[in-house]
Amino acid sequence: MPQCGYCQSGMLMAAAALLEKKPKPTDADIDAAMTNICRCGTYQRVRLAIKRAAGTKA
Repeated sequence: MPQCGYCQSGMLMAAAALLEKKPKPTDADIDAAMTNICRCGTYQRVRLAIKRAAGTKA
């Protein structure tokens, strides 16, 4: 769960752009696209959310 929400808008925009370009991104694709810095350390959850949005993870 994010703590401050400061990075969320940028992460959402980056995730949307990634999924538009690559509907089924790999972990490497996600890592390369998500350049926002998050103090909360929610990177693993963001990766999981992107995979769920892409339909590649339940």
